[in-house]
Amino acid sequence: MKRNMVPLLGIAVVVAIISTGVFYGLFAGKLRSTPADVAGQPIVVAARALDRSAVLTAADVRISQVKGPVSGSFSSPEQVTGATLLAPLKENEPLLEERVASQNPKAGASSGAVPAGSRALSIRVSESDGVIGLLRPGSKVDLQAVGERNGSVELRTILEDVEVLAVNPQAQAGGGNRGPVSIVTVLTRAEDSDNVALADSGARIRVALRNPLDQQVAARRSLELSSVFQSNGPARSIRVEAATAPVPSAGDGRSIQLHIQVLRASDRAAGELESKLTPAGSGETLSVARFGSSTDSDALVRSLEQKHEIEIIAAESLTAGLGRPAKFRAGPDACQLRVHFSPEAGSGGTVNLRVRPEISFRASGGVETRQYEAELPAGASFLVTGILNEARDRQSLERLFPQHSWAGRRVMILVTSQTGGASQVSALAPNRRRR
Repeated sequence: MKRNMVPLLGIAVVVAIISTGVFYGLFAGKLRSTPADVAGQPIVVAARALDRSAVLTAADVRISQVKGPVSGSFSSPEQVTGATLLAPLKENEPLLEERVASQNPKAGASSGAVPAGSRALSIRVSESDGVIGLLRPGSKVDLQAVGERNGSVELRTILEDVEVLAVNPQAQAGGGNRGPVSIVTVLTRAEDSDNVALADSGARIRVALRNPLDQQVAARRSLELSSVFQSNGPARSIRVEAATAPVPSAGDGRSIQLHIQVLRASDRAAGELESKLTPAGSGETLSVARFGSSTDSDALVRSLEQKHEIEIIAAESLTAGLGRPAKFRAGPDACQLRVHFSPEAGSGGTVNLRVRPEISFRASGGVETRQYEAELPAGASFLVTGILNEARDRQSLERLFPQHSWAGRRVMILVTSQTGGASQVSALAPNRRRR
């Protein structure tokens, strides 16, 4: 009997030793992990009570420790230095992304989603149900406005490469002829927000989803339904930003009808056009000059076009009136061409047209903007010259119109205005500035 107990006792001793080792290992590991658990995660908290709109400094915050991560928190004072408080904080209260506005917001931050110089807008999107289901915060879309003018359906792409901030895919009543709509919040530049808001109020907005890595933007123009059924070759296009106020009717004697043509001209064609200007332009700096009264500018351009010395790469018609300026803009953010048209009352009841072309492009010192202003009589035909003609500007010109070759070519803008008035050209000195 005793001999039978010996093996059992040996087995019991071995099991006890193994159990003790396992228990000790687990317990020791727990002891080693306890200090880290106690230390927790670093989090930025207010070092004292802070008022709303306070600009944070390193002395206003401190680091505390919490168990586990806190969503939307900061881990170092450097992340919040210079940020502005959107709501007051008590002492030791955690600083969260939704409480601050920063010049360098963290990706995905709710308040930081609106950086300086931008605006967040909620728009009603219709006729885009399939695309709405694919949208997520961070998606990139193009915004298209659709409406009816003079009995015809018209569409214009008003903005490209727009970031989506939030999506409410639940269909809501649109009112009028909108049908069901979904609410999408987008991020736009401050100068584009009025156009988007106006389109949202008076037209139907559609969205076109784009590849998030595709940052290419192209010149756009309005398209009418009838153009879909025509086959006259590719449409000439330019992206135009019209005045946000309603434009006057064509029959208003105080309005000016503007026909704009962007020309890709050879040096020979440019010289022939400039020789007809009063005064003649050199084409070396940005300038505006009108054609002599005996010159038929349209016939001259057609003649040069037939000789393949000129190509019309864009064409657009605008209407401007007193107190209702118009402008067009072409090119991506890195290089933009803009021309502002502002009718002004002249002496004797005449209407003059103030024209201000400007070109902005990236230079070694930052962003360079060249401007020029001229006042011309309504009804004159004039030419905008000197647009990126210098050799060092070639790269910027290719960014402005990337679909064309500019070797031995210049870009010019021919504008023909309608409605009378007479005055002498009063050109203001060209202005070149850096910002």
